[in-house]
Amino acid sequence: MAEDKKPSGSKPHPDLVAEETMISATVLVQLVTAEKEVKAALPRPFTGTRKDVKKFLREVMLYIALNPKAFPDDRTKKLFLLSYMTDRPEEFWKNDKTDLLLAFDPEAEKVKWGEFIDDFKTSFKPLDTALEAQLKLQDLKMKERADKYTYQFTYLTKQTGYNNAAQIVAFKRGLPKSLVLKIMTWPEGVLTTIKDWMDVAILFDESYKQALEYGRTWDRENGRKQQRNFRKKENVVIKQILEIDWKEYMARGLCFRCRKGGHRIKDCLDAPKKEEKKKEELKKLSKEE
Repeated sequence: MAEDKKPSGSKPHPDLVAEETMISATVLVQLVTAEKEVKAALPRPFTGTRKDVKKFLREVMLYIALNPKAFPDDRTKKLFLLSYMTDRPEEFWKNDKTDLLLAFDPEAEKVKWGEFIDDFKTSFKPLDTALEAQLKLQDLKMKERADKYTYQFTYLTKQTGYNNAAQIVAFKRGLPKSLVLKIMTWPEGVLTTIKDWMDVAILFDESYKQALEYGRTWDRENGRKQQRNFRKKENVVIKQILEIDWKEYMARGLCFRCRKGGHRIKDCLDAPKKEEKKKEELKKLSKEE
């Protein structure tokens, strides 16, 4: 009896069609989602610290700018910002704005995104921006590279209102002493502008680092000269004793230097005397020659 066979042109089972459709739809949704959202770093939570206002707003604005399709209106932008505010000093401001937006309050809806940002800045901006920048500048020190220090210094001085002379004083305070002395004794003359100080500091720092790197490269390519191994005099004396009969000295508790008991070689009082005798003998030999 011939086995039943499906015709080559038969339709696939309905369950298979449904499963394939679901998989295709899932893949399509994933592709669309991937196109809509850019994998950018999310903003760090704002804890109410006034010095972090600019940084927090910058991170929020950057994420929104990279994902415009995820924020079709001002309402979603506002709620996104509010969601990254922790319940600390800013709790009242955050809760008030959030409750109004979630309730679709007409007055809250009228507030534009730019106006909302201005309100946030007014509520949490530093009390004295210039003073805060000056305090940060006092703690700023050059650590690894002069160019990085210069960038941080420039960013802060724009907020301090310092003139050229005050900037030079502050810039010198954050540099290593050796670098300041090198700049002050520069044969090209006295530097009178903050720009000159920055340029020369970077020049000297880069030259120094290049010299260090050249030294390391030279050592690798040519082999570093072996340094003499200066052993302690005690080790030399002990080695001499070992060559004779160290077991006897150990058994009798004798000093390896003066051959007396009651102390060790590191506590031996005869060491200076013997050194002086050796020096005198060398002097006598040199005179006789």
